Amino acid sequence: MTNPPPGWGNQPFASPNNFGDPMDGGQNPVWVYAGFWWRVWAFTIDAIILSMAETALGFFIAPDISVQWQELPGDSSGQTMDVVDIASIAGSAMPRADTISVLLPHIHTGNWHGASVILALVPALYCILFEASALSATPGKFLCRLKVVTLSGGRISLARAALRFVVKAFLSFPLLYIGVLMVAFTRRKQGLHDLVAGTLVIRQDVSRVASFPPQP
Repeated sequence: MTNPPPGWGNQPFASPNNFGDPMDGGQNPVWVYAGFWWRVWAFTIDAIILSMAETALGFFIAPDISVQWQELPGDSSGQTMDVVDIASIAGSAMPRADTISVLLPHIHTGNWHGASVILALVPALYCILFEASALSATPGKFLCRLKVVTLSGGRISLARAALRFVVKAFLSFPLLYIGVLMVAFTRRKQGLHDLVAGTLVIRQDVSRVASFPPQP
């Protein structure tokens, strides 16, 4: 049996007779790996969905913001007054005509740390849970008819999906996108995150057959 052409893969869990069996004419279904631009479109759709979800979620978990106004007394020359002058004005029956007050706004917010952590976890949970689900794809990949699978074509685990996301978020994208651009040049269209996690991204809507002549 010869190896499949570059960019293709053997159908998972195929019986031995599927490969070059003279009884079926040697025609075998094969995978078609998702190319670079297919994955760009899927990523764009996911980015739009995540942006909308995080914006909506931000209205509910953002910290309370309040504005308090502080009165800052001064005189007509524009010089602010010290505490002694303010006290003397407060105790005076007749305030000075040249005294003015300036209101300064002070914006007070609650604790941003909790909200920031939650919003940072949204993309991680989005990718990990969807790719490890029965869909084996994020909504963007699903709409583009793509699927994330193991090297043997099986459903990936939560641990594998988490590893894939961590490598993609901290290595593939930050390092000048080299780990992502690898998809365009590797034989099985794998990015750095796919190589580390042992995953493939295949197209679900493409049916192909190839002839594998039996070994002599």
